[in-house]
Amino acid sequence: MLLKYRVLLFAILFAGAGCDDSNGDDVSGDDFGCVTSFEQNRAFEVVTFNMENFPKEQNTIMHVAELIEHVNADVIAVQEISSESVLNGLANQMSGWEYVFTPDPSSDISLGYLYKATEVELIEEATDVWFEDDWWRFPRAPFVIKIRHRESGLETILINLHLKAMGDADDIGRRYQASQALKEYLDTNHPDDFVIVLGDYNDELAEEKQTEDVFANFTDDSENYKFADMSIATGNKDFWSYPGWPSHIDHILMTDEWFDYFDEAITLRPDQCFDDYENYISDHRPVVAVFNLN
Repeated sequence: MLLKYRVLLFAILFAGAGCDDSNGDDVSGDDFGCVTSFEQNRAFEVVTFNMENFPKEQNTIMHVAELIEHVNADVIAVQEISSESVLNGLANQMSGWEYVFTPDPSSDISLGYLYKATEVELIEEATDVWFEDDWWRFPRAPFVIKIRHRESGLETILINLHLKAMGDADDIGRRYQASQALKEYLDTNHPDDFVIVLGDYNDELAEEKQTEDVFANFTDDSENYKFADMSIATGNKDFWSYPGWPSHIDHILMTDEWFDYFDEAITLRPDQCFDDYENYISDHRPVVAVFNLN
C-alpha cells in the first residue's frame, strides 16, 4: 500500500475534537474521515491548497505547519498567501521544508509552493510566471516551477493556478478564456513534458451548466489531459474541496505523460477533526494526487 492512514492527533490543533469514523464513499481514500499521512517511499504526492488569506489568525502558521508535517506530501501548491515573509515563516516551522513564492502586484493574495527538499529538488532556472500581462484572463498569473523527484529522477513542470472567482457571466467567461489560453500554450510549448496544473480553478468539472463548460477543452481532449480529481468531482459532496457551498473547485490536471503513474486523488478533510478549521486555517480543503513511481 502506498498510504498509511492515521488519525491526526496533534494536541493543540485537535484538542477536544473527535473524528468521524465513516468515510461515506471510496472517493476520498480516507478511511477515518479525517487526514491521511503519506509514507516516505517512491510515491510522489502533490497537493493544492487554497489557504484563504494566509495567515487568518495569530496561530494559523503553527496549525498549518502541524497539518502539513502530518500529511507528509512532497509538494504543495498554495494560494492566497499574504506575503513572502509569512510563507517563509511557515517553511521555517517545518524541518526539511523549503518554499518558493511570487508576489501578486495587484493584490495581497499571492501564489507559492512548499516542498520537501529531501524528496524533490527545485530546478531554479525553470521558475517562471506565465501570462503576466493578461490580467483579464489571469487575475493571478500562473506560477510555474520545475522539480526533480530525487528517488526516481523524474522531472515535471508544476503550474499553480488561481482563476477568477464568482459566478456571473463575465467571471465565467474569463475562466473559459483562461482555460483556452492555457491549453493552447501547453499544446504548443510543452507537448511532450510531464506537466501538472493544480490550484483553485474556481469552477466545477461535473456541473450541468446553462453557460460555458469552462474546462471542456481539457476534458474533451482525454488522450492528452485528465483531471486527477474527476472521481471526487463526480462523487459524494462530503468530499468536495469547498464544503461551505458545497462545491468542488480545487483541481489537479495532468498531461498524458503522467497517466501510467497516476494512482489516486484524495480530499483531505481536517475540518472533520478540528471544529474551528475554517476560522483558523481555510474555507478550502487540500486536494492530493498520488503518483506511483515504482
